[in-house]
Amino acid sequence: MKGNRSALSLPRPAPATPPTLPENMGWGAGSAGRCCRLLGLLLCLSSGLQPAETLQVLMGSTPQIVSLNDNISIPCNLSGYNTAELDIKNMGVTWYLKTPRADQEEKVFTFHAGAHISHRNGASMSDNDLRRGNAALSLPQIQFKEAGIYRCYVIVAPSDAHGTSVLEVVAQPEVSLSPKEVTIESDKEKTLSCEVNKFYPNLVDIKWMKVSKNNQDSSVAAEDIRTGASVENEDGTFNVTSILRLQPSLQDNGNVYRCIVSHKTFPAKLLLNSTLTVTAPKADLNSIIGAVIGTIIACIIVLGLGTFVYCKCLKKIPPVT
Repeated sequence: MKGNRSALSLPRPAPATPPTLPENMGWGAGSAGRCCRLLGLLLCLSSGLQPAETLQVLMGSTPQIVSLNDNISIPCNLSGYNTAELDIKNMGVTWYLKTPRADQEEKVFTFHAGAHISHRNGASMSDNDLRRGNAALSLPQIQFKEAGIYRCYVIVAPSDAHGTSVLEVVAQPEVSLSPKEVTIESDKEKTLSCEVNKFYPNLVDIKWMKVSKNNQDSSVAAEDIRTGASVENEDGTFNVTSILRLQPSLQDNGNVYRCIVSHKTFPAKLLLNSTLTVTAPKADLNSIIGAVIGTIIACIIVLGLGTFVYCKCLKKIPPVT
């Protein structure tokens, strides 16, 4: 891509004028002399040629993914120049940003013949790195609104080149499941809460799974799950909560309920577990206790009556003489 080089273009040296060969150089005039002059001209021209190289800008081929508030560096490496170090007085670099919501690029940083001009607070480049062909842009405390396509446009007089790189800004969710252990009476109702907070982008998947005592996974009824709409925070991140309703029987004692969260920032699905303890209803327990106590009282009464009757009967029996 060719750009405007007027600000930094250096005058090209005038091409060397081939020396004029005398008409008589040993071989004299005629065909031999003309061949000699032609050979000399070609030798002079070939000695003045330099190997041609093309200035290139090398940037990442895949999106650069960074976290909110990170201090980042966007690479821009130069190649195709013939010197060990670049003369930064004869070069310029302009960084542009095109966000998804903008129609045009905006300048982020400009380097011009040794002068640094920042169009974004804290943006910087290094003179030493530039001399070595590294035109990386440093941005502190990156924000969501700064995601987009960055373009690095470089002039190394008299050549120019550019490259682009995609920057994505994300925030990893903070996930919690409560309570982690649940004790509930059979046929009573309780809820589990899986909270996913401070994430970006606003694309998150929450699923529930039941793991029985024999380690068999099974899905949870959709009517028992209630997942709310995500809510945006002041910093641009989002929160969402999913609620699972539990109404277990005694057979569910020892089961594990699992909240499964998927987000772009997780290398794998995040699993959080809650263990369930199911007890018998209090009414049944009271009935059992009452029955036991009643049985004990009945036994005491029967034993007492038996003792009383035995004693009465014993008194009526005449003593043996």
